[in-house]
Amino acid sequence: MLTSLEKTVIDAILEKQGDPFDAVRAQLQYATVSARRFTGVGFFTDFVIPPDAPVRRDLADATFGDIGADLPTLKHGVGFLLFVRRGTITMLEGFSYDEPWPDDVSGFKIKRHSAA
Repeated sequence: MLTSLEKTVIDAILEKQGDPFDAVRAQLQYATVSARRFTGVGFFTDFVIPPDAPVRRDLADATFGDIGADLPTLKHGVGFLLFVRRGTITMLEGFSYDEPWPDDVSGFKIKRHSAA
């Protein structure tokens, strides 16, 4: 099960219309969390999609990372990367910027990084 932060981040990353965003959004109803690993400065949440799930598997590998968040306990905020590999959502990475990942992430505020 996704945490509130993970769900909000993934929804924000995938709010764009068209492929690959539509196809990846459709996968979420089949995705389950297979592991969640904390690193001290972030986390990795791994997903699995059942092989018989009726989802597109022809998407190019992609990594999306234009979403960050401000957390009340961190000075520099956090960033996220969503990985699509072999056509399926595989992992969400969350990371801090040179600060320990907090135990409590309540009060987060999502922000979109502007394109350079």
